[in-house]
Amino acid sequence: MPPAMKYPSLLTITLATFAVVAQAHGAETHSSTSLPMGLDPAHLHLLTNHMPIFITLSGLLALGLSLLWKNAPARRIALVLLLVGMAGGLMTYWLGQQAYKPVRGLADEVGQDWLDLHMERAEQVIWLFWLAVITTAGALVAAWRAVRFELPMTLTAGALAAVTLAVSGWIADAGGKIRHAEIRGDAKATPEAHSGTAPHEH
Repeated sequence: MPPAMKYPSLLTITLATFAVVAQAHGAETHSSTSLPMGLDPAHLHLLTNHMPIFITLSGLLALGLSLLWKNAPARRIALVLLLVGMAGGLMTYWLGQQAYKPVRGLADEVGQDWLDLHMERAEQVIWLFWLAVITTAGALVAAWRAVRFELPMTLTAGALAAVTLAVSGWIADAGGKIRHAEIRGDAKATPEAHSGTAPHEH
């Protein structure tokens, strides 16, 4: 099969995989799903929540260097890192929905407020991750096929990745205060931050 025919198929498979993860988006019940081999969604959420921050940051650094060096293979590696990091954000979101009820039962009253804020922030911006993933996948296909608009797509993917990195930190700020009273200080999950979102079912 000619190389030009492989990449659309790769893109189709990638997007189809992400679509499975997206089925949880918009579901406000946050019901728990049993995972194979006794895996715990809460623990997996704590593991994967580093992906949209550290892997995306690594991808952005690699992308900057690849543009500075004008190195096409390095640009493709950077795009792969960005894709993995932002896809990790989608997986983290899904696992967070599954872990919502168990974690709420463990948190104190203030922690429950931070948990609600943590989830609401994620729900407000998850569409950015989808947009970034699709754009980055398209840029990766364009880079492999060396099409004319590859550089603008790559720059767009980098810009969206930077946005998702920023909002990941914003989401994580609330998440870290759920069970860690020592980092809350006097901060509280204020009602104003919840405006415009549907109430959660507990």
